[in-house]
Amino acid sequence: MSALTDSLAEAAVDVLWRQWRAIGGAASGPPVSRQVDPEMLCLASLAFADAEPRLAVVLEDWLRLGARYLSTQRAKNLATNIPDGERLASRLARLALTAAGDPRWKSFLSKGAVAMREKLLRRRSGGPDLLAPPALTLRLRNAFGIGLKADLLAFLIGQRIRVSVSTAADSLGYSVPTVFRGLQDLHASGLVQVTEQMAAAEYWLDAPTWQSMLGKPYVYWGFWREVFGYVLAIGAWSRKTSARSSAYAQGTSLRMAAAAHAPALVRAAGIDEKVPQPETPNLTEWKDYHRRLAAWMVERA
Repeated sequence: MSALTDSLAEAAVDVLWRQWRAIGGAASGPPVSRQVDPEMLCLASLAFADAEPRLAVVLEDWLRLGARYLSTQRAKNLATNIPDGERLASRLARLALTAAGDPRWKSFLSKGAVAMREKLLRRRSGGPDLLAPPALTLRLRNAFGIGLKADLLAFLIGQRIRVSVSTAADSLGYSVPTVFRGLQDLHASGLVQVTEQMAAAEYWLDAPTWQSMLGKPYVYWGFWREVFGYVLAIGAWSRKTSARSSAYAQGTSLRMAAAAHAPALVRAAGIDEKVPQPETPNLTEWKDYHRRLAAWMVERA
């Protein structure tokens, strides 16, 4: 099983380290060229923390000053669609309460008592780098408050093409009606443009104009919910699939698990065109697919 998934896990951890560095975490690695999805970064870091414990240390350190910029609602929404999401969200809540004393996270916990550290970790970073281009979501939340509209602006600034309501909702993890109302308000305020075909309306804004206002080059949205979501799902598949089953049975179940994420990966900047999913249960083809997908993740990060 590990031969089919190790390349994905290694690539994901590499990207996570680089994203933490990009938004002010005490991490190292090359720069990233895409926007960081803060809630997905936190949840994915905790998902890999058993294999890479330092990710949890960097997360907790960053949370001391960064927890206030996170959306508890969005974290909860994203957690419902990833394996073991409830446990990951609960752990994130405990870390946020421990590191920052942020009471917004108490609703995640089934019990009121929160275990506190006897001794806090040594401070390793200066907190979020709000002016870094990959941290645009955090910067807009700091300016306009934590909520859907700040996230929509960051998402639209990072698009190459016009997007539909459903695309924005799927990528951001909010409901379609909520995103529709938010986009309508932004349009009525003159911040967002919309096509005239209201039955299939698409939205966009003038990103270069925003760049002149922000004073920093804008970077594209990373679609990390879709990419990390696939990596975590395939990892979960690997853990529950018996190595004693036949190669055909393994390949068939893997193809079914992957097919559920195919539309999301296509939405993630047309990944299917660059790295098409195998159409057979041949495990050798899937191993090669995951190797190429891992290389694509690292290259585009």
